[in-house]
Amino acid sequence: MTGADGSTATGFPRVPWWPLLRETATAPRARLLVFPHSGSGPNTLFPLVGPLPDHVEVLGLSLPGRERRFGEPPGCRLDQVLDSVADEVLGRDPLPTVVFGHSLGALLATRAARLLGPHCRAAVVSGQVPGRTPRRAHGTTTEEDAVRLLRDGGGTPQWVLHDPEMLAHVTRVLRADIELSREAAVGFEDVRLDVPLHVLGGTADPLIPHEPLDGWADHTTGACQVLRFDGDHFFLLADAHRPTVVDVLRRALTEG
Repeated sequence: MTGADGSTATGFPRVPWWPLLRETATAPRARLLVFPHSGSGPNTLFPLVGPLPDHVEVLGLSLPGRERRFGEPPGCRLDQVLDSVADEVLGRDPLPTVVFGHSLGALLATRAARLLGPHCRAAVVSGQVPGRTPRRAHGTTTEEDAVRLLRDGGGTPQWVLHDPEMLAHVTRVLRADIELSREAAVGFEDVRLDVPLHVLGGTADPLIPHEPLDGWADHTTGACQVLRFDGDHFFLLADAHRPTVVDVLRRALTEG
């Protein structure tokens, strides 16, 4: 429930789950939904969406505890994420839509694609295994496990790892996101899409093995393209690979 001052029942101001990541220079003709990885906000993936055509409206999922929602307690359920898609995305003017998710975001993006129905034209998933394939993150049970995951996975600035207060906050966010990931993975082997699926992975990813990536083909009746890159869990942000990933997004936005 939202109060007269815009606050929620928890006392925090009402902040959108799906803020615009950039303004469009012209009337939008397509939409990209960005689902970030665990412990992160959508702006982490901005280098990949900034170069997209001006007519693409880009919305990024902002979960509690990070970026615009930094002051909120971390943690949410899968149904809350999907409700936010129904309320804030489907409530906008309809546009051909592509979902793009990395790691945790890949699971959420695939779930959201089903909810979007005919509005969804394609899905791009990165750094995530399909079906029942074991996920290292789901074995994380303690704070020490979470810190180890942050260190091994890369992508976390060194200053965060050496700032006890910030590290504690990021660890809380990460553990909450891992719980969300566990929930999103339940029954995932039965999830099927009807759109083209683009799958990206790193051959040296310490968190996600690249060998099972071809199994994503079982999750769509459409075409499935799998691209493997030299690199770790955050291969997609490496200077050498970023142009190729941007090109995949461009192509996905023109499908259908």
